[in-house]
Amino acid sequence: MSDRNAELGSLPPLLRVESVSKAFGGIQALHEVSFEVAPGTIHAVIGPNGAGKTTLFNIITGAYPPDEGGVVYAQQEVRGRKVHELVSLGIARTFQNVELFGNMSVLENVLVGQHVRTRCGFLGAIVRGPWVRREERQMREYSMELLEFVGLDGVADHRSSDLPFGWQRFLEIARALATRPHLLLLDEPASGLNAVETHRLGELLEEIRKRGVTLVLVEHDMSLTMGISDRILVLHQGKKLAEGTPREIQANEAVISAYLGKE
Repeated sequence: MSDRNAELGSLPPLLRVESVSKAFGGIQALHEVSFEVAPGTIHAVIGPNGAGKTTLFNIITGAYPPDEGGVVYAQQEVRGRKVHELVSLGIARTFQNVELFGNMSVLENVLVGQHVRTRCGFLGAIVRGPWVRREERQMREYSMELLEFVGLDGVADHRSSDLPFGWQRFLEIARALATRPHLLLLDEPASGLNAVETHRLGELLEEIRKRGVTLVLVEHDMSLTMGISDRILVLHQGKKLAEGTPREIQANEAVISAYLGKE
């Protein structure tokens, strides 16, 4: 273990998933899955299709309630909290299928992400006092900073649906960052990206981590995953199959069997 990982390992986990189970009808999507995410790390969740990865994300972010078990974020139990409440606490996510407001501009999409951090409210929008205008100006400035960060400041006034697919992926990340998260979950962020975009994504995720954001990602691109992750959780048929460093996972016979179908 590196000195950096040893130092992070001494801190309380930012996220702790405790024996979480979830079934849909007769299908057991997750069964007693537990893991911890240390602050300041990149933690990947991998596994074959149907392993329960997106279901796990949906439980962590409040979209689904677990049937059993709990989720502890920043040392507080968050099971049962609504999605917007978890965003306010500092949990943000992106989606497997890009979810943008297609008829809104690139800049407007990022501005929407800041809504949870604004103080204006309905009355402020009507009165439009100096502090409201100041807040709007600050929101636009921060949104442009985020667009520059992901490389999209040059297309801020373009309609988001007109962007190439890879750029839409980066826009979704910028919008998630606009909520000012401490924990960012990314569901297959490299899906649909070309080799150049995937390389840029890896650099971007490292830069986000340097900004103090802890990352959890579901990803099928093993080159990207192994290159940037501190720890990896492997799910198989809804159960935790293995967990460890990239080197440990690459050498794990059970993981190799799950992916390659060996006996």
